[in-house]
Amino acid sequence: MSRLGKILYLLSGLCIIAFLVTRFLIGGFVPALWAPIGLCIAGFIGALWVDRALYIEFLSMKTTKHGMNMGMMILMVVVMLGAINFVSVRHYKTFDFSLAKVNTLSDQSIQLLKNLDSDLKVTFFYKESDENQQNGNRRFFQTLIKKYQDQSSRVQLDFVDVNKRPDLAEQYGVNKGTGTVFIEYKGKRNRVDKIDEQELTGAIVKVTRDKEKTVYVVTGHGEGSLDDTKDPMGLGAFKNLLEGNRFLTKPLPLFSNPEVPKDADVVVIPGPHQAFTAVEITALENYLKNGGSVLLAVDSNVNVGIEPLLSKVGLSFKNNYILTVVNTAYGRVADPSATPINEFSLSSPITKVFGKNEFVLFRLPQAIVKGIVPAGIVYEEILKSGDNSFGFNDTKFDKEGEKGPFSVMTSLKGKWPDTNGDKEFNLLVVGDSKFFGNQLYYRNLNRDLILNSIMTLAKEENSVTITPKEVTATEMTLTDNKFYIFIFAFVIPLPLLMLLSSGFLWFKRRHA
Repeated sequence: MSRLGKILYLLSGLCIIAFLVTRFLIGGFVPALWAPIGLCIAGFIGALWVDRALYIEFLSMKTTKHGMNMGMMILMVVVMLGAINFVSVRHYKTFDFSLAKVNTLSDQSIQLLKNLDSDLKVTFFYKESDENQQNGNRRFFQTLIKKYQDQSSRVQLDFVDVNKRPDLAEQYGVNKGTGTVFIEYKGKRNRVDKIDEQELTGAIVKVTRDKEKTVYVVTGHGEGSLDDTKDPMGLGAFKNLLEGNRFLTKPLPLFSNPEVPKDADVVVIPGPHQAFTAVEITALENYLKNGGSVLLAVDSNVNVGIEPLLSKVGLSFKNNYILTVVNTAYGRVADPSATPINEFSLSSPITKVFGKNEFVLFRLPQAIVKGIVPAGIVYEEILKSGDNSFGFNDTKFDKEGEKGPFSVMTSLKGKWPDTNGDKEFNLLVVGDSKFFGNQLYYRNLNRDLILNSIMTLAKEENSVTITPKEVTATEMTLTDNKFYIFIFAFVIPLPLLMLLSSGFLWFKRRHA
């Protein structure tokens, strides 16, 4: 390199230093700083021009070309790795290899997340002072919400320390830091106090629903009270369940106004004990003709005059009492206070999420008899009693009962007979109403059955209750022959083979 070239490089470096020092002292950029920048560029270009022959000779050397090729390859690999990491962070895929898919969200949650068209804000409130408990809650919640974020980039998570942001805690009404969660979507907000998929997805359903749907509960025939939360047969818990899931719950006294309101999304008839009048039956039939959804639950041997309505779709009640009989060391035993039902439909959105080892608890339900179902109506058995169930004609149970199984909950969907319209009705018929009551509402899967039924009738099948998944163990059973094969074909030969191989290699290297 020539002496002039070195002087020009030095000048260029001094200009850069002068620019940086001056800008630091001034605290900003002024037009005069263009002078050192211009001198730096001019000195650098001048140095290259003065020693251009040297650089051309250097670049034409074979070693330089190989070095540049290697450098270009390294640069390309670095760029490719950076691109792969960038794409993997933005678009990644997780795999769940567990048999029960316990690390995967349910189909309902996934479908709900796919329908999001705006950001869903999730805020987790905690207290840093409760470090041990909060760290456990935060880790568990992060693991859970990560599953939601894997399905949708619109799920946004924010952690808020109550002590550091008391203003925000007051705004949200948080008075404790034990892991309170809020879900916000398009200006609507819902609070989640229990951290699991069922409650979190339920909260998302509430804030994403466009409007509150209305459930009318028929009254005036001896049904339980919607405001009674203490009486075993009261419907207070049922009402709280619906309102907690953003359903408007209203009484429907058909006897005083025999017409179903037009805003009725679902009509529930929860165990009447007095007969319906002809005009009330006509009102219910007209509602079904216009595409209505009805949940009808009737107890055994209670004549409520609903048979003419059911006969038009090919159903009737058997008016028996179903018990589950269990063989014990003391003989056959049956409990009249509880009839567990665990034969579920695998295709209905009401029950397909239930586990095979779970059950619904009824109390002396009656069987539903299928007759001739008119064309155009789809019939489905939702719940059936098991093979160990028996039906009795009275509650004395002193005679041999009819052996099951029996249908205790059925679904009918389609066009009402002799109707020219194109609207489809949806009718759920249950042979027991006591599972609606406060006493059995909290037992086993009763709550889930009720809510799933209402969600399905309200045409919100993707928002049904999510039953926790059962962790299944992987079992391996070896017969005697397989065990001996395993011992003599693997356990003994493999260590011997490795020992002999190592000895052979040692001997060969020792005498090489």
